[in-house]
Amino acid sequence: MENALKMTVREVFEVLYSPVNAFKKIIEKPDFKAVLLVLLLVVASMTIAQYVVTSKLLLENRAPENDDWTEALTNQHSWLSNGELSIDDTDYQMGNTDGNHSITSSTLTETSIWMQVRDIDSINCSEETGYIELFFWIKCSHDAELAPSSGTLKLFSGNEDSYFESDITGLLASSGEWTNITLNVDSDQGWTSTNSPDWQDITGIEFRVNWSSSANLTMKIDGLFFRKYSSPLVTGEFAALLPAILIEVVLNTVMDWILWAGILILVAKLFNENLGHWNVFFVIIGYSFIATVVYTLVTVAPLSTLPMLNVPLDVNAFNALFDASWRLLPAYQLVSYIPVIGEVWTAALGAIAIRTLKEEMTWSKAATIAAVAFAIRFLLRLFLGF
Repeated sequence: MENALKMTVREVFEVLYSPVNAFKKIIEKPDFKAVLLVLLLVVASMTIAQYVVTSKLLLENRAPENDDWTEALTNQHSWLSNGELSIDDTDYQMGNTDGNHSITSSTLTETSIWMQVRDIDSINCSEETGYIELFFWIKCSHDAELAPSSGTLKLFSGNEDSYFESDITGLLASSGEWTNITLNVDSDQGWTSTNSPDWQDITGIEFRVNWSSSANLTMKIDGLFFRKYSSPLVTGEFAALLPAILIEVVLNTVMDWILWAGILILVAKLFNENLGHWNVFFVIIGYSFIATVVYTLVTVAPLSTLPMLNVPLDVNAFNALFDASWRLLPAYQLVSYIPVIGEVWTAALGAIAIRTLKEEMTWSKAATIAAVAFAIRFLLRLFLGF
């Protein structure tokens, strides 16, 4: 039993360095169990590659998970202001996937406007385990279109007398324009504190903007949440998705194997060549997928050099970040080309398998059949997605 297993493994890997000899042995004694071994190795290699990619990603986690705080004046939370509060369903920033309202406050003949959201439970912003950023959109309007003279943001801890404070004057846009602000939160980010607030217990937020002259003022807030980034390897998300990943890899590999072998057989028939029993040929082509194992493992090296990437929930934001952070890196571009080289290698093994089955066929004809089959396979993937 042990000797038989060693011979099977040897034949599988012999396809990589001596494919003609390996295919001759397989033709004499086709072994479907060896194809299952190849399939197992493909699954293992792709899982390793996926693990390496996942180790480079930090997924965004929000509090609240959705845009709840700027979708209603009261819920678990409550909004307060020195102006008249309302919900605006026409002027907002987060979009339909995260909500379609902003919180608005308007005052008459004032020099300042403030808004508070209270009763937001207890948000942990401690350095080690808590949320690290506060994200929000803000729009401030002055009747005379004057820019704000100053702006502050407070994070309350327990009550209104205990808070952290940050100056946001330089981050505010001109009057009447939305601006996105992301503030780092924890003890090392330059916040001033009053009455010993606790970063592990943030219970409210206040926005306050001042002008040098009085006017009718408006403030709007949208997309307000704390966020942090966590590795899916640590949170268990990768482990939870692993069964689905394995099933997808198995199904894709089996489909690719069937399609590739089937296309080769059909193209050979177009060239008036009969490749014999289809089951024998399918086993041979199954062996050739050991090349997939090799080129997949080769991609692990450049993947491991990629920098960590914070993955936002917003798809558009992720695409922009991906383009700026990964897409242009030589390592990522190399990862994009390696599978193409690997598929050409698999096609070359297909040509060798055909020539080994039909020794009377010329090498050029076998290569032509494999090339035409490769082109058909490429077009199927390009236009039909499989």
